[in-house]
Amino acid sequence: MRFQEALAFLDSLVNYERQARPRTRFKLNRIRRLLRLAGNPEERLQRTILVAGTKGKGSVCYLLDAALRGCGLRTGLFISPHVASVRERIQLSGRPVSKQLFSRTVARLLPLVRRQPVSYFELTCAMAFDIFARYRPDYSIVEVGLGGSLDATNLANPMISVITRIGLDHVQVLGGTVRKIAREKAGIMRPARPVVIAPQTSQAASELARQAQRVKAEPVWVTEKSRVWAEEFLAEGIAFSCFTDLGAARIELPILGRHQIDNCLTALVLLGRLAQTDSRINLEAVRNGLSKVVIPARCQILQRQPLILLDACHNPDSGEALALVIRDHIRQKVVLLYGSLSGKLVFQTIRPLIPWLEKAVVTEPDSPRAMPVQKLARTFSRLGIRPRQTANVAEALAIARELSHNSLPIVIAGSFYVAGEALNIFRPGL
Repeated sequence: MRFQEALAFLDSLVNYERQARPRTRFKLNRIRRLLRLAGNPEERLQRTILVAGTKGKGSVCYLLDAALRGCGLRTGLFISPHVASVRERIQLSGRPVSKQLFSRTVARLLPLVRRQPVSYFELTCAMAFDIFARYRPDYSIVEVGLGGSLDATNLANPMISVITRIGLDHVQVLGGTVRKIAREKAGIMRPARPVVIAPQTSQAASELARQAQRVKAEPVWVTEKSRVWAEEFLAEGIAFSCFTDLGAARIELPILGRHQIDNCLTALVLLGRLAQTDSRINLEAVRNGLSKVVIPARCQILQRQPLILLDACHNPDSGEALALVIRDHIRQKVVLLYGSLSGKLVFQTIRPLIPWLEKAVVTEPDSPRAMPVQKLARTFSRLGIRPRQTANVAEALAIARELSHNSLPIVIAGSFYVAGEALNIFRPGL
C-alpha cells in the first residue's frame, strides 16, 4: 500500500474531529474488538505513560519525550490532533513514523477494520499501539484524545498517569462544569498506580482527590513535589530554577510562556517518580533533553522579522496563557489572525487578548465544524475590535502581513486546523 492510499483509507473513516457537530456518545466496544482482532497490542506496551487534561497535555507529552530521549532512552509518542501531517500522531524517538511504516500498518489493520469498523481517531490509536508493541520503545507516551474514561487511549495499561490543568472545553460533550470535566478526566486513574496531578483550581483539585480516593490510585501533587524560583522570560524561551525529587537545577527551555513552567514541573515530577526504579533517568540528562524540545503550534516562532507566532489556543485557559506570552515575551501590541471551530467559548478565549490587539483578522479553518467568519467577527465586535474578514487562512495571513506593515508582530491562533494550514504555508511538504 502506498502512503496516499493509506491516507485515502483513513479519510474514508468517520472522523469526529471534522464533523460539523461534535461527537456526544462514546463507547469502547468497537476499538476493543478491533484491538482483540489485532492481538491486543495495547497489552504488550512497555512502561506506558497516559496523559489527560484540558490545557498542557500535548506540551507535557513533548516535554516527557524530549527528556527521556535526553537520557538515551527510546520513546514512542502518540498525540492528537496533528498539526501539519497525520504522521505526527505516531512518533518513534522524536520523529514521525516513516511513510512506509505508516502505510504498512494501515495495510495490516485494513482487513480487520473491514470486519470491525472504527473511527479515524480509533484507527490511529490502534496503529500507535501496534507500532509501539512491535518496536518496543523504553517508554510509550500516550496523549488522551477527549475526556478520559471512554477515550480509546484508555484501553492502554499505564504504569503512571498524568492529569494536566483542567478547565472548560468540549463542554457539550464532557459537561459544563469543571467538576464534571475533572470526573471524566479521572477515568485514566488506576488502582494502586501513581497519577501525577498538575496545579489545579480548587474545584478541580478536590474532585480529582475524591476520584483518586474512590479508585484507590496514588495522587502525586505537583504543587507538593516541586518548588520554582527565579523565572526569566526571554525573546526565545524561558528559564527557571526548580527543585523536584530529581534534584535542584536551572532549566532552560526554547519555548515561550509561563504556563510551560507548570507543564515542565509536571514532567519533572513524573520523571522523578520514574527515576526511583530506572537509574537511566538523571537530572543532567533530563536538562539536556529539555533544552532541545520542540512543540508544534504551542507558541511556536515561525518567523523573526516581523515576528510571527503560531499557537493552537482555543479555550479560555489557553487564551489567558497566550495573553501572558504576549505580555512577557513580545511586550507590544500585535496583529491577531484568528479562526475557530463552532461550539468553542470564543468570547471567553479572546477576551484576555483584547488589550494586546492593535488589529485583527478573522477567518475559517478548512473544517466542516468551522465557525462562520461573520459570527466570529460579531464576537470580536462585542469586545470592541472590528476585525477584517476572510474565509481563507492564506488570504488572512496576507491581510495580517499588510496590517503589520512589516513591523507589528503577528499572532496566529484559534484552532489546530488554523495552525496546520498556517504551518503548511510556512513549511510546505511536512
